[in-house]
Amino acid sequence: MTEKEDKPFGMNWIDSSYYETLLPSTPWQNINDILSPELAKSVREQFNNPQRKQMLIELLGTQFKRSYLTNEDDNPQILFPPFMSDDQRKKLENEAKSWLQIKINDIALKKKCAIKSDQTEDNLSVEMKDYLEHTYNIVSTSFDRYLYLKQNNIEFTNAQDDDEDKKSIAKQNDLRDALRKRQSENVDKTKKGLSSEYSEIISESLLTILKKDSRRIAFVLQKLIGQQLSNNLRVFIWSDILMRHERKKIDPKSIPIDIDLLVRKNFANGVTRGKNELKISDPSQTPIAGLIENGVIETYSKVFCLNDYLNETHLRQTMKVLNVLYCYSRDYEPFYIYWLLPFQLTFKMDKSKSELIYDLAMYLDLYVKNLFPIWNEIFTIAAKVDQDLLINDPAFYEHLKKISKINPKINPKDFVNEIILSEQKKLPVNNDDKNSIRSKKEILTEHAIYVRKWIAEGFAGVLKTNALLYVWDQLFMSLWSSNDFEIIAKSLLYLLKAQFMRARDHDEMRKVFFEGPHKLLTADIQSAFMHLSSGRKENEVAYLNTRETGSVNDINGYYAKLDGQKTRSVLDPIGVKDIFMKLVVPKQSSTSDFDSSRIIVEIILYHGKKRINRKQTTSIPNIKDIKPTIKDAKIYELMIPNERIIFEMSELNQESSDSKGVFALVIVKHQNSSFSEFVLGHCKMSIYSPQKIGSLSTWDVLNGKTRRLLHPGVPPEDLDKIGSIPSTSFKDRLGPDSFIELVLYDPNSESYLKKSKDF
Repeated sequence: MTEKEDKPFGMNWIDSSYYETLLPSTPWQNINDILSPELAKSVREQFNNPQRKQMLIELLGTQFKRSYLTNEDDNPQILFPPFMSDDQRKKLENEAKSWLQIKINDIALKKKCAIKSDQTEDNLSVEMKDYLEHTYNIVSTSFDRYLYLKQNNIEFTNAQDDDEDKKSIAKQNDLRDALRKRQSENVDKTKKGLSSEYSEIISESLLTILKKDSRRIAFVLQKLIGQQLSNNLRVFIWSDILMRHERKKIDPKSIPIDIDLLVRKNFANGVTRGKNELKISDPSQTPIAGLIENGVIETYSKVFCLNDYLNETHLRQTMKVLNVLYCYSRDYEPFYIYWLLPFQLTFKMDKSKSELIYDLAMYLDLYVKNLFPIWNEIFTIAAKVDQDLLINDPAFYEHLKKISKINPKINPKDFVNEIILSEQKKLPVNNDDKNSIRSKKEILTEHAIYVRKWIAEGFAGVLKTNALLYVWDQLFMSLWSSNDFEIIAKSLLYLLKAQFMRARDHDEMRKVFFEGPHKLLTADIQSAFMHLSSGRKENEVAYLNTRETGSVNDINGYYAKLDGQKTRSVLDPIGVKDIFMKLVVPKQSSTSDFDSSRIIVEIILYHGKKRINRKQTTSIPNIKDIKPTIKDAKIYELMIPNERIIFEMSELNQESSDSKGVFALVIVKHQNSSFSEFVLGHCKMSIYSPQKIGSLSTWDVLNGKTRRLLHPGVPPEDLDKIGSIPSTSFKDRLGPDSFIELVLYDPNSESYLKKSKDF
């Protein structure tokens, strides 16, 4: 076995996990025994062509042939000259790989070892569920250990190291908390600290997997939406999406080629043609070099947000890139200066200066051609944002409309030509010159035109580095969806509401539009984006601006004072899954007719003493184990693995003196054959961690596994009397040591990525 075969991923902890799942007697062998005979049967149907037969045998490997294709001839020489050229062999290999992938997927679906996008894990076979659980446990444990060793600069060697190393895994939770805390402290404090050590370690592993199987990128993007990407993951994802349209132009049945290399060669050839046509020797010095220089210097000088980059090195790089792009495509627009900035901040590692100039020009060209919305879409997005403001916050809308007409000072250079031309089309056709000028000024004063400007510049003209890269991460991961543009624009508007409401005329409003976003914390923009992405209320976003603590309620009386000592509180949705129970059932209790299939788990949410929500399980529990009888009691271990209960929470009015917060009362019931119910036991558990953001009280979901001992019988009327340790005996409906275990999670939180069995 070669080193490449011995280390298929090239990262020790992943390779170790991979081989551990393939050990004899592991669940994978059951999957292999189910799929392989069916695959062998389908493969034989392709054996009418000798060369195709030989290619399939080689791809399936010696062990598969020995086990399932024993009597088939092996004739490897027919895949080499003079029987077949190298190009023919590569094409045949590509076709055979594609066919095998499709066929394996079809067989897996047929045997319930895979599911379609609209199906759940309930549709999987028992063997596949066992395999997923086994693999998840291996990967999770191995990664926890790798994380600890990485933090302590210890080289990862093997998953079977001595006991002393294994003890280190117990410290994993403290380590993760410390790394996450360090990540949060990095936000907005430095331009270089855009991601933490924790996220870099995770992204390093993700990249290793993605480079092995790039088809998984769609799954990764789905899980990472809402999060800021680490540096190396950003480079990979942005590059992949920029190249995606070029990849579609290649015939999938053609010989595999390096798309990245092909695009670079085509771009270099295009620049060479441009040099010849323009009769220049240096592509960074085109005939419009002076125009580009003036545009770059003027833009970086006058735009408040871009002052941070006002240095000779950055300006010269910007000019050179735009000149190279013009040499290639004869295309230049002043707003390209804004669009280029995020690429300059991202693609800056391991490149010579000249190579980096060409790369940036190439990426900008791909972006202009394939990703950024056309102007009509930009205007439509801005119109939707304005309409949303009118519907959801009419007082805010009317305030902006009113002050936009007070003492307006218009500078047409603030807006790109496309925006001005679009607004001019709205003017009456037969105005005289004087009225026409007045009408143009009136249109250019409207607040909506500033939202268009934000979007047209890709928000690069108003956001600082961290926030800009976060916003572009979301746009790239959504493939530049117009919906995400809309959410980002609304997030900025509502976060800046307090500042807008303080503005008294057009000039003050204009200043907020131009300079306000730059002062926002990246973490607040992220909170607003996640908040609106989950479909929650727009009028709550203003409270997420932590730099406006206490000011939102005081603006123009817009937010009425709440009665007494009440404050507003917002709850994220909460999910419950993977319910497990250990029930010690006494034989002599009233549960003598106990039937595990009739167990129901009811979850009631309380805020203080007020009940706010209630749901119960509908799935029949699976019996994991029945232990031997002890002291005239039988022990049942039950699981409800595939049911997910989600509580859609909302805004609460919370008494400031109420420190009880929100908790869950969990009741385990038994349903008789007559469909009457009696309560076996109950417990109480916390489900949120309280936090304060400005004047807004919030609770974060306590993600993860929670276990509670069960109190026997019906819960008391005073829920405060439910302690953590029950008093039980074998005369009760439930005996000692009965407990329930479940997993709490935030359905909107992407930090739950590590819990997914698909990882």
